[in-house]
Amino acid sequence: MMRVCYCSKIVPGKAATIRSHWANKPKAKDVQKEAFWNAIGMTGFDCWLQNTSQGNFLIHCVEGASKEGIFKGLREQMQMHNPVALHLRAFYQEVLGKDYSLPDSEPNIECLLDVTALPTPENFIKKSFVYPLLPDKEAEHRKSRRLAMGEKKSRHIASLQAFDVYRLTSWLQTTAHGKFIVIYTERKNFNGTQEERLKRGLNSSAWQEISAELMDQTGLSLHDLSPDVEWLSC
Repeated sequence: MMRVCYCSKIVPGKAATIRSHWANKPKAKDVQKEAFWNAIGMTGFDCWLQNTSQGNFLIHCVEGASKEGIFKGLREQMQMHNPVALHLRAFYQEVLGKDYSLPDSEPNIECLLDVTALPTPENFIKKSFVYPLLPDKEAEHRKSRRLAMGEKKSRHIASLQAFDVYRLTSWLQTTAHGKFIVIYTERKNFNGTQEERLKRGLNSSAWQEISAELMDQTGLSLHDLSPDVEWLSC
């Protein structure tokens, strides 16, 4: 199974429309929606809303046979006037200013890191979020991700364990608004504040090193490296 996460900048003022869209989705099994998922080859979907200094972002997480197959299937269903596909097209045009019937709407993403600290248990939560990447820091970021998959992998795993994170996948996404680091995690649930979450890394030298790299590459504060995100739907 393929999983990929990517972000889309939300049209100003449309965050409430997005919340309402998922809050009002029917809870019962939707046969039409299930047939649509099968037609485009998608087996899973999650999304989160994140507020950043650059605006609100919708983070999508799709699962299936392949990213290319899912987006090709979506375009084909729109061409065939599938009502679910047409509804999605109109909705995303309104809230994201993005027309998914066009090939260039497919996200330009590259997976740079996929690390598993421990086997993920059954009672885990998913969390995805996004960091901006400074324009002159791409080479440094790519190098740090290569090291995290190689000679410094044990250091990266130690940093994940400090936060009860079992798996972390990271993509580099190129958009019209710049480049972004999109992160997906599987972890134990933690209901504390940002400050309380970050305190768990105080005794982890691995996290101290990684957080310093991320602050340099993103221009974010330590506080911003642990963002609050709003899960909307699966």
